[in-house]
Order: sequence, then structure tokens, then C-alpha cells
Amino acid sequence: MKLLEMHFLTTKKVDEYARMLDVTLGFLNDALKRVRGRTALQLIAERLLLEAKRRLMFSDATIAEVGFELGFEDPAYFARFFRKGVHLSPGEFRRSHEQFK
Repeated sequence: MKLLEMHFLTTKKVDEYARMLDVTLGFLNDALKRVRGRTALQLIAERLLLEAKRRLMFSDATIAEVGFELGFEDPAYFARFFRKGVHLSPGEFRRSHEQFK
């Protein structure tokens, strides 16, 4: 979890985290499922969504800029990723949390 916190903006592939920990991909996922109840990919996605929410709530960056800051080269892909995880578009989420600015 410390590695994820340190590298989530630059490292999004599970096999890279496994390599950093010098374990196999299967071992990493099995351990995380046992301890956290989720796979490495799910934890990476959750961390990215948390950061996306923070940036949408507290910054004036455009939605495309937030996606780019998080490593998404295509704003449409960022929007799909966000909607899949949050069940709102980034714009809907931002509008529903305007009071926090």
C-alpha cells in the first residue's frame, strides 16, 4: 500500500508493483485479496478515483486536465473510467460537490 501511495500517478500496471516487491503477480493478487479483499488492479483504480475526486472538488483544472494529471491521455477514457467507478460523470460529480470550493 505504501508503494501504491508513492507511485499511483506514475505506475498503473500491477506487474510493475509486483516487480518492485520482488513477488509474482499471482502472489501479489492472492495476498491482497486475502488481506484487503480486493485485487491489485482494484486498489490502483480506487486510489486513482480518490485522487480524481479530490482534484475535481478542490481544483479549477478542467476535467481533461485532471485526467491528464492522473495519467490519462484521452479525456474520454478518463471520463469512462470515472463513470464506471463513481456512477457519475466527472462533470456531474464536480457540480454535485461545488460547495467544497
